[in-house]
Amino acid sequence: MKKGALISLDRETAEIEELCRSADIEILYVVMQRRARPDRSHYLGKGRFNELKELLLERPVDVVVINGELKPSQHFNLENGLKVECLDRIAVVLDIFTSRAEGRESKLQVELARLNYQVPLMREWVHSAKAGEHPGFLGGGEYQVDVYYNIIRRRIAQIDEELRSLARDGDLRRGVRHFKGFRTVCLAGYTNAGKSSLMRRLTGEEVLVADRMFSTLGTTTRRVGSSKILLTDTVGFLKDLPHFMVESFRNTLQDVFTADLVILVVDSSEPLFKVSSKMVAVQEILGKGQMKGKMVVVLNKMDQDPDGLTEMISAVNEILDPLSVIGVSAVTGYGIDELMDFMQSYFRPSVVVSFKAANSKSSATEISRLYDDHFVESVVYSNLVEVVFRCHEDDLEKVMDRLYSLPGIKDVSSAVDSRYVR
Repeated sequence: MKKGALISLDRETAEIEELCRSADIEILYVVMQRRARPDRSHYLGKGRFNELKELLLERPVDVVVINGELKPSQHFNLENGLKVECLDRIAVVLDIFTSRAEGRESKLQVELARLNYQVPLMREWVHSAKAGEHPGFLGGGEYQVDVYYNIIRRRIAQIDEELRSLARDGDLRRGVRHFKGFRTVCLAGYTNAGKSSLMRRLTGEEVLVADRMFSTLGTTTRRVGSSKILLTDTVGFLKDLPHFMVESFRNTLQDVFTADLVILVVDSSEPLFKVSSKMVAVQEILGKGQMKGKMVVVLNKMDQDPDGLTEMISAVNEILDPLSVIGVSAVTGYGIDELMDFMQSYFRPSVVVSFKAANSKSSATEISRLYDDHFVESVVYSNLVEVVFRCHEDDLEKVMDRLYSLPGIKDVSSAVDSRYVR
């Protein structure tokens, strides 16, 4: 584990310290300076910067972490002045992503984010090298920095093309699932809110569950019991992510945008002001109004603070206006039945079909298929078999074609239940 010092202009350092732990950086001490805005040159004011230089001589560390986002010139000046590796908040997140990425798509997205982060740093190092200054900790002089910059640009173009190809594969996969009658639910939310634990509780299948930030980077899809609902877990959100980071993970975020229903998972054990701040961050990432009519908010970890539910529901409704807000505990199972009922109701097919047919082998085969693919409400056997079932509107035509081929078919009718039209 690396030893680190933390620079912060804000007393709120819990998140950056948690990020450092996830990145295997142990913060030995914090250097605080209260400023309205960072110094344009060295992030810290001149006096505090000189104090930090002295402190680093007395208590050396492997890395200095900055609780904020550095401009390229600030990054260059800090590393040149302090003679130690300097990581801002985004660089720490990228280090975590790099160590956690599994699967081709996740690794490409992380590499793209890291390269896009490095491009402006390269520009600054090239500029400084041409001005006769030492080009940061890459070293090697003007020529090598310039060459590396060009290599990065070419690699970004290659990754973009490969990710576009993988995105097309993802679109095809989603299309096939929808054609087969599956409905997709996407778990989204701030990192470490308990999405993976909730997925395990809903599906009964083992998925990676860890009490650390960004334990999930790619997407994991599981079937909910014997239903036609597919549940997908996605990478956790983080507030104040720069645009290039969000863009780098657009393939993963596409699962959220194309889902039939989005479950936004919130850590209800946190203070209300933090939850509200994260809701605003989620809204910025997903786009205001983009999830309207297809988002349910799940307040997870209710076993830790069951008394704050009413106030938190009010805050969530005010910021996001979701379809519903449900309190659950993925650990104890509290509220899981209510969430399952909500999903089943949300996906209940809107078209009600009834028919009578001869009690034959053909009708038995068709009824079995209706049970597999649709929602059978009743079956009554006598001389004829009488069936009432539900299907989605886009499945109605092909279902009707099959029904009219059954022996003794009669009294076929269909009607739309407006309560379940999506």
